[in-house]
Amino acid sequence: MLLESIPPREQSGRDSFSRYRAQVRSAAIAALQVLSGGDFDRIYCDLHDDIVIRKKDGDNVKYIFYQVKTRAKKNQNWTLLEVFGMKKRGVISADEIKKSFVGKMLIHTITFNQNCNSVIFQTNINNEDDIDNLLSDIEDGKFTGKFSKALLEKFNDIYKDELKLPLSNEDIKARLSKLKFENDVYHLKDDASFFGPLARAKIYEYSEIDLTHNESTDIIIKLLELISTKSSGVIKPFTEENIEKSSSVSINDLLPLLSLSKEAYDQILRGEDPQAIKSLSIIQRTLLSSGASLDDVTFCSKCKTEWDIWYRNIRHNISELELRYIISSVRDIINAVSAKNNNSLTVSRLHAPLKQFHANLKSEARLYGLTEEMLLGAVFSEIIKGGI
Repeated sequence: MLLESIPPREQSGRDSFSRYRAQVRSAAIAALQVLSGGDFDRIYCDLHDDIVIRKKDGDNVKYIFYQVKTRAKKNQNWTLLEVFGMKKRGVISADEIKKSFVGKMLIHTITFNQNCNSVIFQTNINNEDDIDNLLSDIEDGKFTGKFSKALLEKFNDIYKDELKLPLSNEDIKARLSKLKFENDVYHLKDDASFFGPLARAKIYEYSEIDLTHNESTDIIIKLLELISTKSSGVIKPFTEENIEKSSSVSINDLLPLLSLSKEAYDQILRGEDPQAIKSLSIIQRTLLSSGASLDDVTFCSKCKTEWDIWYRNIRHNISELELRYIISSVRDIINAVSAKNNNSLTVSRLHAPLKQFHANLKSEARLYGLTEEMLLGAVFSEIIKGGI
């Protein structure tokens, strides 16, 4: 079940978004995960829930739904009644559970079924003990406590309008196990000093871009503005195209914020580099700092991909000693050119020594299908690995 196939409960949050600044910060941190190059390929802002993270592995799509709630009083914990709609004494009402924060979140486990990876309640404060005990009971799969048993026993009644047929206890337990809490989240706190350093650290983690204070501030402001834009305005008509345009944040939105080349990124992706952003960032910084152009960045990224593909295909067909010889020679060229040119590397400076090395390999019958462009790609592959 995909996002665009199910109308959301409401979109009023998108109209009155200015009240939810903590939600913007949370979505911004979530969006930076897209830079990791893993399964998280985009987020959706204020759609079906405050934040939805999409995990995509081939044709397999799963969603992580976030509900973000904050309180000004840091010493006031969430109560069972506030979050789950359950009273500690007296009758526990299925209707009250359904109207609660958790009740609305658990609907995703039904409407999105197997496409729902998890539903997460994220907040800046902690829970009272009854909530933590309830969550532990669900996580352990015991369902022996009063409130976890109530959720299990009333689940079919709570969602009778959404369910075509009653679920078995095991199926209900599986859906309840998708419920997670993230408490005492620092970037949701009123003190904005927590958010900036975390965002900067995330950018460095995924890109190795060591930003100055002014640079990071500029990027973070632009990121928050992007999230704000993607979180406001009713989506009409509610189609996949309009959802992607109005609500989603993908790598295509983040690359311009980091001033990284989209064309070069696409070239690196061809090589199935799991850390494409980090690789691109290093190639681009290395070349631009030496006076090269973005066209050079794209070309060298293409060469790096061609080297990666060659290496992946050849490594089982030639000896490790031969591979070590080629890579070691490439490292020698990098060190020699860097020493001669004050640590500056450009295509023009690398051209002659790489051309000579290619000729030497050919004369020694050790070429194995390598081109001069692949050897240039090997240069940047080694630079990315570090230690040079």
